[in-house]
Amino acid sequence: MERKIKTLYVIHHSHTDIGYTDLQERVIDTQVDYIHTVLKMMKHPKYQDFRWNCETLFCVEEFWKEATEEEKEEFCRLASEGKIGISGSYLNFTDLLDCSIADARLAKWKAYFDAHHVPMKTAMIADINGISMGYRDAMLNNGVEFLFTNIHCHHGMYPLYQNQTPYFWENAKGQRMLVWNGEHYNLGNVLGLKPEANNSYMQKMYTGKESGLEAPVEKLHTNLVNYLNECEEQGYHYNFIITSVSGVFSDNAPPAGDILENIQAYNKKYGTETEIRMVSLQELCAAIKDELTDAPVYHGDLTDWWADGVGSTPYAVKHYKEAQHKYHLCERLDRKAGEKYPELWRTAQDNLMLYAEHTWGHSSTITNPYDTMVLNLDIRKNSYASKAHEASAKIMNRIMKEKGDLLRYYNTSGKIRVYPTAKTEGPQAVEFYIETLNMPAAEVRDSEGNVLTCQVSEHPRGRRISFVDTFKPGEPKEYTYARKEAVPEKMNTRRCYMGAERVRDIVNSYDAETYHLPYYYENKYFMLSYRAQEGIQSLIDKRTGKELLGKGEAPFFTPMYQVTELKNHGYLCQEYAERSLMGRNIRGAHAKLYCAKLEDIVVEERGPVFTILRLQYTMPGSIHTEILLKFYEEIPRIDFTMHLGKTISMNEENVFLPLSLNFENSSLYLRKGKEAFRPGVDQLPGTCMEYYMSDDGIVYTSPEGGALIATRDTPLVYMGEMKHHPIALCDRKEENNQRPVYSWIMNNKWETNFKMDLSGFGEYLYSLWLSNETDPEKAMDELKEKTFDPYVMIVE
Repeated sequence: MERKIKTLYVIHHSHTDIGYTDLQERVIDTQVDYIHTVLKMMKHPKYQDFRWNCETLFCVEEFWKEATEEEKEEFCRLASEGKIGISGSYLNFTDLLDCSIADARLAKWKAYFDAHHVPMKTAMIADINGISMGYRDAMLNNGVEFLFTNIHCHHGMYPLYQNQTPYFWENAKGQRMLVWNGEHYNLGNVLGLKPEANNSYMQKMYTGKESGLEAPVEKLHTNLVNYLNECEEQGYHYNFIITSVSGVFSDNAPPAGDILENIQAYNKKYGTETEIRMVSLQELCAAIKDELTDAPVYHGDLTDWWADGVGSTPYAVKHYKEAQHKYHLCERLDRKAGEKYPELWRTAQDNLMLYAEHTWGHSSTITNPYDTMVLNLDIRKNSYASKAHEASAKIMNRIMKEKGDLLRYYNTSGKIRVYPTAKTEGPQAVEFYIETLNMPAAEVRDSEGNVLTCQVSEHPRGRRISFVDTFKPGEPKEYTYARKEAVPEKMNTRRCYMGAERVRDIVNSYDAETYHLPYYYENKYFMLSYRAQEGIQSLIDKRTGKELLGKGEAPFFTPMYQVTELKNHGYLCQEYAERSLMGRNIRGAHAKLYCAKLEDIVVEERGPVFTILRLQYTMPGSIHTEILLKFYEEIPRIDFTMHLGKTISMNEENVFLPLSLNFENSSLYLRKGKEAFRPGVDQLPGTCMEYYMSDDGIVYTSPEGGALIATRDTPLVYMGEMKHHPIALCDRKEENNQRPVYSWIMNNKWETNFKMDLSGFGEYLYSLWLSNETDPEKAMDELKEKTFDPYVMIVE
């Protein structure tokens, strides 16, 4: 039978892992050295047909910091000639990526390359199991027309139910990107393009045997024939196929000239069967794009199977999310902040992107958790989040000082200026603190002398003052505040509502609220019912009078813990084995699920602005579990905070908080970037629908009204079954969007580079607003804006 596949295109690259194989700085220096090496190699006549592809612009950027002008010119010349491949992807990211920052960075490189006649129309990703629509749009905005994906199926899978296939990925604006849905980024090594005797786990998986003693050309020929036969037998119909290859079977691998030599030797002997061509990304796109004009067009998210990894470091992710919020808060308070403080601005951007990079830790994080290298990589990774937080905080301090902030918080009377940071008009909660305990009550007046209802609460450093007012976008308001004496509380001896022991447990009309707070709370928007030892009973939306509690293993506001205890599977390291055998499940077949038990309800604070209830739970895997609920009297909003003291364990663990709400004919939306999508529906076929990340949280829309839920520092959302189960890939059916939904707070499910230790104390912040918005994009915009509370400073 005549071979259909006449050409094998080879992309030679180094998979960029900032960490994993070595300390981050060493990896960066090594990647820079590779570019220096390639420039030297390509001067030699022997390597005129050699091609090198820079998998990420980050490595090029680091090279630029130390390259001579001659080296920069040589790099641009080779790239413009198609001998060095340019990838319009900055790094291989998780969905934590701030897409607006990535867009801005790609724009800078595009402008530079355009000026030097270097096309940046191609991109590649390797290893990672998906990229968000926001990152896709950043590439499209900067001229990327072709994306070469090399997905690693470790706890993941490629889309479309089959690899080595093309498709067009279209966004809401109608912009399209041609995507080649390729194989593992070391397929070329398995086939034998790189002469080496090393065996890998993939060698036997792909070829059915371990590496033998065949001559390199014969080994390559045998493996390639078998692989191409398999492709053609399964219906592959193009006259070319693509593989990538690294200098060794490893991440952060070097350029290797003997790959070209092996290809040349193969072509001399077997090139009439299938020719092998080493190409750059630019050359690959030019060679195949005209053959793929009839490729199918898809919309939706290329959902990331590896999103779950960020749940292994909940404390650092919380720090990162706050750093990201501060960065954008600076933008909103001063549109020229980046121009005024360019070094700090760049530091914040650099570190926000580095923390969002996918690597996380050393490859032996689980098998060698005590190792110094493992610990160093973990601390260095966390430092990216912290450096971004520090830079953003410094910018914020400078902005506030320019605007007249006294940076002093001791006076029991004074003036505050409130800057609305949301871009929408409406009532918003305002709070600030005074560093004094001598503030039993307060009076707040606006600039016209009107007295506003306010509430004084305890604060770790003094007292917090809260009130609600309506703001227009960009229009600050000023207020005065002053200390007041608290109104003495005494018993009304004539009314039947409280006994001598000061317990208010009698049904009465004098104090018609306190007696029922141990059982339910009610305001004009919500009614929440609960019982100690029984849990959350009901949550009523008073707009409609209907029950809001949705389906799932536990009701809203009820923490959940799941554990897969280690078993002896015959492996040396049980911690590794248990996690490896889970595949695409997030727990083992023998996992146990525990819903936290509500032990007590404490009325923490009750006042004219808000009421706080403290729900105290017991839950395995923790030494302290509670939910604080803050209900506002004049805003349809509930802030809920989870306090968790997590114990340490080598078992595989997950912690969840249910977010399922019940609205008739509702749809659930998430967003990563600027395009809202329905999980389980608006995705590429065959993608992950077990879990997702979302920039700001989730939105329920329905004709009868919906809700917005901000997941401020816990970006993972889980929608799979709460037990070990067969994994269904996304078939885009509407019912997929009606599954229970959970905030996935933390996990330690990976057996390689993600942390096992989840122990520590943390608080995880959420907010819920009732909303009447039915347009999903507008609802997601509304959610984003509501996460930007007014910023307060004390002025003269």
